[in-house]
Amino acid sequence: MNLGVGLTFLRKYNFAQLGFIYQAFFSLSVGIERLIKLMILYEYIYNNDNYPPKNFLKSKGHDIEKLFEEAKILAKKYSQEHLIDKIEKCEISSKIIKNLSDFAKVNRYFQLDKLSGSNNTEDPIARWDREINSLIVMKHFNPNTKNNRAMIEISKHMDGFAMFRHTDEQDREINDAQDFIYNSISSVTKQKYGMFYCYKIINGLCELQRSQNSHLHSNAYLYEFYMIFRMDFKDALQKKSWNPHSPYKF
Repeated sequence: MNLGVGLTFLRKYNFAQLGFIYQAFFSLSVGIERLIKLMILYEYIYNNDNYPPKNFLKSKGHDIEKLFEEAKILAKKYSQEHLIDKIEKCEISSKIIKNLSDFAKVNRYFQLDKLSGSNNTEDPIARWDREINSLIVMKHFNPNTKNNRAMIEISKHMDGFAMFRHTDEQDREINDAQDFIYNSISSVTKQKYGMFYCYKIINGLCELQRSQNSHLHSNAYLYEFYMIFRMDFKDALQKKSWNPHSPYKF
């Protein structure tokens, strides 16, 4: 459910509705952390024929980057290195892991730190837009589609009679129609592909968990809970709602 909420809300957000992406960060960081910890837990159980000590998982903390390194070890053990290699070799995916890891450890407190006068954390939304959305827009945004060209052309004639006062994800002021329209139409690409690259990470981890389950001959068929995250990339790219339970929409 955490993974489903995270993907769904990332698909909904825009620069004027940042609550969605904040909730996506919380849900995705928790969901990915627990998915990897489940694999680590079951690996321990089947290697030791016993449950781990009380603080075994707690001691691993919320560092998703370190947990991902443990997933790499499992991938090598089960001859599934390609699942992790695809993620690590993708610049966007590797930056997403770093962003979510830092959010889980410290940056989730940014707003409270800001209100209390502390500068110890970084705005996770501004960082996401700077490090991830910028790459997504560069790679996937097409301003020359029929709809985008029309919106850009309309924006050129709006400044004389319309006023705009807003800020983007990096808290930069939006004071004219052209900036507002450009941010609006590029948001569609940001949300769609931000979701998609997160899905690719989740998909790789879910496929690794399925392989682990198969090799261990476990009768705990955990992969059945993650079937929705194992669909083809082409179908996943078009999906907007990721409820893992019937009727599969939020």
